Amino acid sequence: MTRNPNNKWRLNSQLARRHRFAPLQAPEHSDTQEPGWDDYQQAYDKGYEEGLTNGHREGLESGKEEGRRAGHAAGFNQGKTAGELAGKTDIDQQLNEVLTPLSALKSLLEEGYNQQINEQQSLILDLVRRVSQQVIRCELTLQPQQILALIEETLAALPDNQGNIAIHLEPSAVKQLQNLAADKVAGWHLVADADISAGGCRIVTEHTDADASVETRLNACMDQVQAKLAQAHD
Repeated sequence: MTRNPNNKWRLNSQLARRHRFAPLQAPEHSDTQEPGWDDYQQAYDKGYEEGLTNGHREGLESGKEEGRRAGHAAGFNQGKTAGELAGKTDIDQQLNEVLTPLSALKSLLEEGYNQQINEQQSLILDLVRRVSQQVIRCELTLQPQQILALIEETLAALPDNQGNIAIHLEPSAVKQLQNLAADKVAGWHLVADADISAGGCRIVTEHTDADASVETRLNACMDQVQAKLAQAHD
């Protein structure tokens, strides 16, 4: 057997030798012609061509199937990745669309809440101021001598060696002190001052000016109340 340039194996009639086995029984007389060498060669060529064609077809089909599977897997993975990315982008966009008005609403509510708290604090402070003023008036009516205690307390807070002390009082308070403690106030220089409200006083010396008016003392108390309210709000 030799191989020709077309990559086909062919039988070499010069090298091959046909062997004939003896028949087991005498053959009947037949007109059928015994196959020759060309018949064997044709059968071999036919089988070779069929094997080559079938192998090519099966290999092509197998390659197509593997390619289809590989392409399907690659396309699935690529589509999955692209879908996940698009879904995430869409979700982020929708989330931002929801959070934006919520943030604005939160800011609006906080602003409204803070404004409401400030208004309530102002109402509370105003109420405390009004109540305090009413209490002071009632106390002065029931106990007018309290103005005397206020003057003594203010004088005690002044530095020593103060000369020319002038005690400014609301005009009616001057008369009350002169009636309640004439001996005690005899050495004081009482000044009737219409700018001083009832329940307060102002002591002026050569070097100091002590404001013990009701407004000044009440404002100091209200500042402390306001600070406490702000601290409670924070």
